[in-house]
Amino acid sequence: MVLLALLSALAVSGQMRMHLYPDDNLIYRDMVAHIDNGVVRMGAHWSGEIVYTVQANNTWGEVQIFSGYSSSSLDIAFTLREGKLYLGDSSFSDAILYTFDSGQIFMGDSNFPLDVAYTLRKEARNFPSGDDAPLWGLYKDDSRSWDDRLAILEGHLDPASIFALLSAAGWL
Repeated sequence: MVLLALLSALAVSGQMRMHLYPDDNLIYRDMVAHIDNGVVRMGAHWSGEIVYTVQANNTWGEVQIFSGYSSSSLDIAFTLREGKLYLGDSSFSDAILYTFDSGQIFMGDSNFPLDVAYTLRKEARNFPSGDDAPLWGLYKDDSRSWDDRLAILEGHLDPASIFALLSAAGWL
């Protein structure tokens, strides 16, 4: 739990960046969305549409995801607490949309194998690059099949960034 909170705090403090690509070619112009300095933008450019703002609340040990470029409590779209993505600022268990656990995203408040929505698997780069950021394949359910891979995430594994990017892409 502490590690999850620490990783989330590092990611939204601007020290980490994550990109969402449709395939493993990692072509910059084909980027679906990216997060940088806690701001989720569509596409590859800094001028892309701002969909979410991700901000750590270190007092409560949670990460809040705001709609648009905002930090107003009226614009909270999601809250991440202990690997669970809540709708808005709710604390009730019926508001848990997804759970992130061991590189898998489960539906609701569950970690039962039949509730797996997505699985993240470490991928190798097809082309040499000076970038040392890890690549993660996003697969449907618990699949290992290349045909079931939906996208590639480039960056360090951070649940808040992953949830924000997948929601911006329309996959949550």
